[in-house]
Amino acid sequence: MRPALLLGLTLTLTTALSAGLTGCSNMEAARDQLRHKPVDIGLVSGFDAQPIAQGLNNPSGVTFSPTGVLTVCDTGNGRVVTIENGQVRNYITGFKTEYWKDSATTKVRRFQLGPLSAVWLGTKKLAVTDGGQTDGNEGVAFFHGPGDAKKGKRTNGVTSTTDALSDQGEGNLTGLVRGPGGRSLYMCGQGSDARTWILRCDVTDRNLWTFASTDVEEIKVNSPMQCLISPWRTLLVLYSGTGGKPDGKIVEWDLDTGGMLRHWDLPGLVDPMSMAFIPGSRDLAVVDNNWALTHVKPGQLARVGLPEKSGDAQVTILAKDMRGPTSCVFGPDRRLYVTELGRQFDKNLGRVIAISGF
Repeated sequence: MRPALLLGLTLTLTTALSAGLTGCSNMEAARDQLRHKPVDIGLVSGFDAQPIAQGLNNPSGVTFSPTGVLTVCDTGNGRVVTIENGQVRNYITGFKTEYWKDSATTKVRRFQLGPLSAVWLGTKKLAVTDGGQTDGNEGVAFFHGPGDAKKGKRTNGVTSTTDALSDQGEGNLTGLVRGPGGRSLYMCGQGSDARTWILRCDVTDRNLWTFASTDVEEIKVNSPMQCLISPWRTLLVLYSGTGGKPDGKIVEWDLDTGGMLRHWDLPGLVDPMSMAFIPGSRDLAVVDNNWALTHVKPGQLARVGLPEKSGDAQVTILAKDMRGPTSCVFGPDRRLYVTELGRQFDKNLGRVIAISGF
């Protein structure tokens, strides 16, 4: 090859590589800009929201590791992921998934579910509720590091607790929380509406059993979604109620006896799904999914105060145009991290946003 031709080829390759690197740099800058660009969710003045991660399928439980790593149940994709600097990385993969609504007559399948909730028990130990199994066979799986879902050490399932033919046991376990001292886990069961259960798990022997029921207390509300330990060491449980109806509640339980202590209605909320204590306050941040079986409706964020006596909670709406919020937690930076279904469920349109202003 002649020197002049070789020089020309070298210059061409150098120019192409330079353009390619510039293109990559521009793409990274664009992603970074998108990640920090505020999103409009109808927040009141003084609050703002930023996207943290996108491209998730029906994301559910959100939590932080002891070292501050954001951890999300990407339930429709059958995995648990960690998110750092906007990068989504697999942590536990290979969970089974199922469709919450699967009609044999219309062949319509809706709401693909896998792992629904997770909580860290140490810097490496992670507990995950396995929502892709059938009712009565779902439980909690424990992991000691990243890997495949099959390697988790599982609890037993909770089978039928009533005589109802529709009662196949507890499934779609959500709202996992670690109890005081870390020896027990509490979670919400979704079985037959004939009996609504909160479940308790012993971390040491991995035994899962029924703990408390609103039906036993003659409180008619279904769909428990979130367990939370209060600063005064009781168990608060958020009940979504009937889909599309404003009949949700927060019920307080005694951790020693499983007896009901107090309960509050949530005026102005339709289908509340998750709650978190606001740092430095006894008030709660509550996300309202505003559930619909056919599409994602605008959801809400509220600040909720709990009076001393049972009755109506004090509800202040902070946002009114969220994209199907499902779970929330406050991060080390005091921002509220929220998982959203996105504009359409069962698609990789879900996201995590962070809300500041509390």
